Amino acid sequence: MKDENGRDVKLGLEEARRIMATDYCVRSDLALCGEFFNEYGMLPQEYIKEYGNESN
Repeated sequence: MKDENGRDVKLGLEEARRIMATDYCVRSDLALCGEFFNEYGMLPQEYIKEYGNESN
């Protein structure tokens, strides 16, 4: 299944969950959420909420 940007949802969910499992300070220092947003068009927690129930 593909998301609205044409990316694989399963891979996006894996990456989003990995980022969200990381400590907040580390996510902030490494700008992980911003990088995810640039790639997928939404923040990791939004991506999980949007696509989490459809594929997993």
